[in-house]
Amino acid sequence: MPAALTVAVAETDRLLALPGAGASVLSAAERRRFAAVRTERARADFVAARLLARLCVAWRTGGAVRDVVLEQRCPRCAGPHGRPRVRGSRCGVSLAYADGVVAASAADHPVGIDIERLPGPDPGPGFGRPGQFLTRGELDRVRGSPAPRSAFLRIWVRKEALVKLTAAGLPGMAGIDLAQLPLCEAGPGGPHRIGRLLLYDLSGTGSDVIGAVAVTAPGHPAGRGCPAASGIRSLTLDDLIDTLSSQGEAP
Repeated sequence: MPAALTVAVAETDRLLALPGAGASVLSAAERRRFAAVRTERARADFVAARLLARLCVAWRTGGAVRDVVLEQRCPRCAGPHGRPRVRGSRCGVSLAYADGVVAASAADHPVGIDIERLPGPDPGPGFGRPGQFLTRGELDRVRGSPAPRSAFLRIWVRKEALVKLTAAGLPGMAGIDLAQLPLCEAGPGGPHRIGRLLLYDLSGTGSDVIGAVAVTAPGHPAGRGCPAASGIRSLTLDDLIDTLSSQGEAP
């Protein structure tokens, strides 16, 4: 039985170098979006993130990667963006990418993931209006940190993961206050609990990558070490290779 939450993080170039990996997995709608991407780096990240999301789903379901169709439709404008979903499945899926690194997650219910690469944007006066996205307490934590960029990104990816999970949109960030959470990575024994939500810091991503994944906590509030708080499976590169090769994905 799969874990409650499946997560994978990979370097774009390493992932796309695997046999069977490439743009052939994209749907027609994704190909249209892909054609509008301007830079080679962004184009590679676009493909890699969507391939990784399919691999997470296929690993959970045992189905073929090529049969996983991701769809995106904005509930407000009906545009081809917003929370992705798996056609014909109740499996929740989320993806993110940042300058050569991609992340994806899948679960039996909605999920949200985000990842950023350091140094990231400057959280000081030159970075737009961070007050639009951070609470007063979060801003104070960032400004009082000896490593403000790292502190800012830690809060940012956590909030972005929660926003993706709840589909609240970027304006919803200002209504989420994470100022009381430690700025260090949460240990593997338990996630942060935000009401009925579980928030995991991604581990093993390298010193220059920060990420987080959020999922609804099943059942009653759970403590450390119980199935609801520890049901996360992080896929390795070997897992991804096995998922591709065991299904005949190689050309």
